[in-house]
Amino acid sequence: MTTTTGRQGIDGITRWLLLVAGLIFLMVLVGGFTRLSRAGLSIVEWDVVTGVVPPIGVDAWEESFAAYRQTPEYRLVNRGMTLAEYQEIFYIEWAHRLIGRIAGLAVVVPLLWMLWRRRMTLRRSLPYWGVAALFGVQGAIGWAMVSSGLQDRPSVSEVRLTVHLLTAVGLLALVSWMAMNRMGVAGQPATPKIRAVAKWLLVALVIQLAFGGMMAGLKAGHVSNTWPLMFGTLIPAEALANAGSVWAAVTGPVGVHFIHRWFAFVVAGLALVLAGAIYRQPGSSPLLRKTAGWLTVVVAVQIVLGIAVVILGVPKWLALTHQGLGVALFVIALVVVHATRVSRVEEVAVA
Repeated sequence: MTTTTGRQGIDGITRWLLLVAGLIFLMVLVGGFTRLSRAGLSIVEWDVVTGVVPPIGVDAWEESFAAYRQTPEYRLVNRGMTLAEYQEIFYIEWAHRLIGRIAGLAVVVPLLWMLWRRRMTLRRSLPYWGVAALFGVQGAIGWAMVSSGLQDRPSVSEVRLTVHLLTAVGLLALVSWMAMNRMGVAGQPATPKIRAVAKWLLVALVIQLAFGGMMAGLKAGHVSNTWPLMFGTLIPAEALANAGSVWAAVTGPVGVHFIHRWFAFVVAGLALVLAGAIYRQPGSSPLLRKTAGWLTVVVAVQIVLGIAVVILGVPKWLALTHQGLGVALFVIALVVVHATRVSRVEEVAVA
């Protein structure tokens, strides 16, 4: 396969897409901080428009706090919290929602402007409107997640939290892929094996991110603070057996923790196989070699971070770094998949 390039470079639309991708990444990070701070249930309503402005004045804050005091989280976890303490977690969740709104507007407003100025045709704008629609879906999933923790439990559903995370990652992947398409590189020399392993690595990372979401929702990082042993053994068979069923075992805190800590080495193995295949292939491009190198380094750092998070008892900033690096690793793998796709000339619209 030969390297074919279309119109290369970073034009205005590409920079716009990269900005949106950066905002999505920031949204994921702030979402992780929100979860680690137990702030996600502090706002008990979903006001898309009026929710942009936080409560103003003592009466408004008292009304918001009174609504929070009716939630299971306040009654079972935060009983006795002061108004000042409530304001701290409120602003964290408010910031998370605000960034989501800004990211959505960062898609819609420039898109409307380009249509108005005829910088883009309506037909060519349809994929970008699809991105805007997905932001709306992501917001709805986020509210469904929050609402699951406002009725009978002091925490959100771990399944809904995982869906919320994976939807954000999928949105990041879509926007990043669109940006890479516009950069004009049609394909780097790659064997079918390299392309296949790259795709399997991406699938493995999605699975690992899903179990990471379940870890967060179940607070399973606190199940064991030792590594490589759990409860004094490599395989906590007794703890898994006590779950009652195979499904309960693999979706409960112990099973999710066990799978997440060891599936990381499946990811590492695929990354090493991919890097080795790229470096052994004659004529591998500098882009692929450099990306493969970063891939192996980031996987190694990510595993070390994961072990440290467990041993140190899930410190907030270390856990947040672990989450952010996991998403970054997914993006790096996405770059490899894009770079090794079957060569074809991409038609790139002029902005």
